[in-house]
Amino acid sequence: MSTMETGSPPENTDTSSRLTFQEYDITENPLLADDIQNDALFASTARAQHKGSNSESPPEQHHQLDLQTNQDNKDSDSSQDDLLELTCPRVNCQEKIIICLDLSAEMDKVTFRSRSGDKWTPLKLIKRALRLFLQSKSRINKKHQYALIILQENAVWVRDFSSNPREIIHLLDDLEDTSPCDTLNIGSIFDLINSRVELPQVSGDPAVLPPPYIVRTLLLLGRSQGTINMADKEMFRFLDSSPYFFVDALYVHEPPSEDNKCEQIFDCICDLDEKGQSYIFEAARNPTKLYDQMAQLLAHPLQRPLQRDIAYRLLNMADLEVS
Repeated sequence: MSTMETGSPPENTDTSSRLTFQEYDITENPLLADDIQNDALFASTARAQHKGSNSESPPEQHHQLDLQTNQDNKDSDSSQDDLLELTCPRVNCQEKIIICLDLSAEMDKVTFRSRSGDKWTPLKLIKRALRLFLQSKSRINKKHQYALIILQENAVWVRDFSSNPREIIHLLDDLEDTSPCDTLNIGSIFDLINSRVELPQVSGDPAVLPPPYIVRTLLLLGRSQGTINMADKEMFRFLDSSPYFFVDALYVHEPPSEDNKCEQIFDCICDLDEKGQSYIFEAARNPTKLYDQMAQLLAHPLQRPLQRDIAYRLLNMADLEVS
């Protein structure tokens, strides 16, 4: 996968460059070697804004693409360009982040292995990554607030908004019980959000006046079996019509095969990005990749570039000091 140069972020922006991530080349990280071969899901999912225009998958992987969906994406490129433009000021305003954590039984299966041989369940690894995310996000802006939803067959709101990340971390530590789930009613997430969260209103020109806060839903899913459905999209589309509402996702899964439904589930997740402004990632069996992606999710939705325009490379601090 080649990298694309991006300009330096403006000063006082809320981006993951604070963690010294500037450019990221997947081929330079030996821990990702297996994922380059096994994660055909990333290449075979026909969502241009999440594959990125800078991806160069081997020809044999491109044969796995859904050709009809690809054609539909090409036909809609011109209309998507209008949706991708942010009309809000690029400010580091307060974020209300709603963490939606999957507690299906698959989250307790051992699927991750570190270089040292340690084994991790998706649930344990995501908790560790979330701890770093919450601590780092709070250091960037202490006004950010966090709420917690758990996902099994339906969404359950378990913690209201708090600007203290320790409260969410302690609650995450206590979440251990998972249960078998054949389906997920993803629409129940947006029903809950609509009943508990008020979207900001701006009096005046929204292109000039910053909002008091934005609302971001962060989906953390780890199921490779079962189905995801949203029979009624009315509430989702109502929320998504606001320029101050965003949906990001990190999907942890088994290597895609005929024995699971990874591709179908990932397609359903990508369908939530109707505005083309979401960050949607996936990871299979590689803890380093998961941590890297959580770092990218630190970026503020009003300040970050489109996902298709980003590329990161881990830089050696010693080299930076010499230069």
